[in-house]
Order: sequence, then structure tokens, then C-alpha cells
Amino acid sequence: MTAPRSQFDGGLVTLYGIACWAVFCLLGTFLWPAVMVLPRLSWRWSLARAMGRLACGCLAIDFETRGVLVAPEPSVYVANHASFLDACVLFVMFPTPVVFVAGGVLSRQRIVGPFLRRIGAVFVTTEVGHGRSNVEEALSKMEKVLRSGRSLVFFPEGGLEREPGLRRFHLGAFVVAVATGCPVIPVGIIGTREILPAGRRMLRPGALCLTVGQPIRPNGSDRKAARQLANLARAAIEGLLTES
Repeated sequence: MTAPRSQFDGGLVTLYGIACWAVFCLLGTFLWPAVMVLPRLSWRWSLARAMGRLACGCLAIDFETRGVLVAPEPSVYVANHASFLDACVLFVMFPTPVVFVAGGVLSRQRIVGPFLRRIGAVFVTTEVGHGRSNVEEALSKMEKVLRSGRSLVFFPEGGLEREPGLRRFHLGAFVVAVATGCPVIPVGIIGTREILPAGRRMLRPGALCLTVGQPIRPNGSDRKAARQLANLARAAIEGLLTES
């Protein structure tokens, strides 16, 4: 008796998910210790980026990019956030190191925390109980990054949610942008929710599309300007997601 096609397809998807984790574990066994010992950030970055591209190739994940990927000046990149894969997708986009802004909870993870530190990420604590001085310290640190000539990458929606749609943006990225006068560059990521949505552990086959929008310049230097910039960036990302 022949199994129904849906059952057969489900079995293939499960096998694909297992294969994904096998590839990640194999590459990670080499990548993590290498990143821990390589002395230069540029070497660590290039290796991790190459591994990300290799993983996409091994898993037959089509990866399309559109727009001008790297700005000629320090910028604040902001992207939608639908999956744990989003950071990996953005990471592969940049040929030279940028600074990812990550949640403070990741800094305490034994595997992810040290890895993110070694590729130059900064952590922002948003848990209840941390005061205003903590936030101001984080914003000051990020301003220094931009003034040093490096770019920042934010997921302004914050953490992951299972529900689809673009959520309200937190202001941190835009406060930093107006304080430094750096442009905000919207990025739309399509496909990660289908491959690995929040709450799932097994990847599904799919394709990825990353679209970079036009830079948005701050118009002012106060909190009102930051809110205006956040609204413009959110509208721009919505447009990129619709166009894709």
C-alpha cells in the first residue's frame, strides 16, 4: 500500500531538517574553536561568513540579494526579525566586519555568547530591573562604534514572535542615528520565517531574499526626530517586504 503524498513529503521535510542540523554541527565543530583562537577580527569574520555561504550551498538554500549591500560610510542597518536565521542572513551580506547589536540574554549563553563577542557584537540589556543608566551606557557605546567608522546592525522589533507581520520598532537604533547623524539603511529579509519560524527547531526547505533599501537621513537630533526616523524606516521595510 502506497503512503499518501502528504505523509511522504512530511518524511522528506523531517529528513531535510535532520540534515540541516548535521551540517550545522559539522561546520560548527570547526568554526567555533577557530573563531575563539584566530587573532584578527577580519580573519574570524571572513571564516564565519564563508561557513555561512557553505551551509546555504550544502542545504540547497537559494540566496538572492538586491540593492546596494554595503554603504560607503558608517550606517545604522535595521532589518525585520522573523527567525533565528535572520542574523545569519545579514552576517553573510557584509564582506567586512560590522557590529551586531544583540540582546543581553545571549551574552550569558555558553556557546553563542563567546562566539558573538569574538565577531565584535555588542549586547544591550533590556530586562526589567535594569535602570536608565544601563540604557544610556549602551547607547553611548553604540555611538562610539559609529564614530569610529564602523556600522551597526539592529533588529528594532526586539525579540522573536510567532505571529507574522512587522511589529512596532524600539527607538534605540534611531536615537543613535540622530545623535551621530549617520544614515539608517532599511533591510527586508524574506524566507527565514518559512525555513525556521520562531518556536520551531527543524528547518524546512526554502529560499532567501535580502533586499537593501535607500539610506534615510536623520532630520533633527532629538527624540522626535528619532521617532520620525523609526516610522520612516518601518514603512520602508514594509515596502521592501511587499516588493519582494
